Amino acid sequence: MKFNQKISRRDFLKLSGAMLGGLMLPRSKGVLSNFFPQAQDPQGTNLGRICAGEEGAWFHLKTEPNVNAPDGKIVWRDDVVIWKREVVANQLDYNIYNQRWVETPDGYLHVSMVQPVKNLPNQPLTSLPTNPDGSKGMWVEITVPVVDIKPTRYPAVSYWIREVNKPRIYYSQVFWAYDVRQENGTWEYLLMEKWGAEPDSYWVDATACRQIMPEEVTPINPDVGDKLIKVNMTYQTLSAFEGSKEVYFCEVSTGGPDGTPLGNFPIWRKMISTHMSAGGMVAYDTPGIGWTTLFHGEGAAIHAAFWHNNFGTPLSHGCINCRPEDAKWIWRWSNPQVGYFPGEWTSTDGGASSTRVEVSY
Repeated sequence: MKFNQKISRRDFLKLSGAMLGGLMLPRSKGVLSNFFPQAQDPQGTNLGRICAGEEGAWFHLKTEPNVNAPDGKIVWRDDVVIWKREVVANQLDYNIYNQRWVETPDGYLHVSMVQPVKNLPNQPLTSLPTNPDGSKGMWVEITVPVVDIKPTRYPAVSYWIREVNKPRIYYSQVFWAYDVRQENGTWEYLLMEKWGAEPDSYWVDATACRQIMPEEVTPINPDVGDKLIKVNMTYQTLSAFEGSKEVYFCEVSTGGPDGTPLGNFPIWRKMISTHMSAGGMVAYDTPGIGWTTLFHGEGAAIHAAFWHNNFGTPLSHGCINCRPEDAKWIWRWSNPQVGYFPGEWTSTDGGASSTRVEVSY
């Protein structure tokens, strides 16, 4: 991250020394490299990406699943660890709701710090599908833990690219691929965001991208008109109802009392993927947010979240954060239906034909 203020030589040396000291910390042998992880572990293994902190952050594994346990080895943001299993804390922390921990070969991390991921490389397409308007392109989902990007312009316009040393994208994010090339023997897709983003594009290893097929966005129970989504702010849960029958349930992360709007609202816009930003890195600037269902005029939406794993706890700026698989189901199930291309719908009737979202305590 760039600093706006000048720093003295003394401060610079102190900062440099701290960074060098961090680099000398002992690293866990059970950590997989975050560069080209597909070459490091068996495909389909349950893995976890360290998603806590800013770029360069590091954390101690714990020797037992509790916050007071002795510190163990070091992991860094974006490291990928083997996710052996999820366990309950052996010493409760009464300051938090979530008592779950992830066991790795070298110790334990609180579940909120670890994004559950897999490593599922794909066979690249050498030619992209043709869309109804004659253009080339497809929706893709990132299916490896982490992958670096190659921006096509310097400096990039987008804050999330411009203000970090190594801009990356992560497992479960969704983008639009609209070109393909072979560079130094590697097939790459050119990715972009269709909505809410600055006009940036970036090349990425095509093996990291899974083509989302049109049948994956087909609606679930589209003929049922009596649908309602209920979000409970007290329990941090979401339920989907068809009439009086609950057909889906999941944990979520909402905003606080002054964040997520209370009331009963119609869905007014749906997007397969969008970009969300509020003040850049000062607040948040997040690309590739999959399965976005907007229900409030000030931007509150139900959508996938890949930057934390603390569902059941209020964390958002006002939206309803979901696990990607939950957000995708809700997007497909809620009315009205949205087609693969262009992958977006905006209400023209004030939401009269839309599923409603009821947010309450």
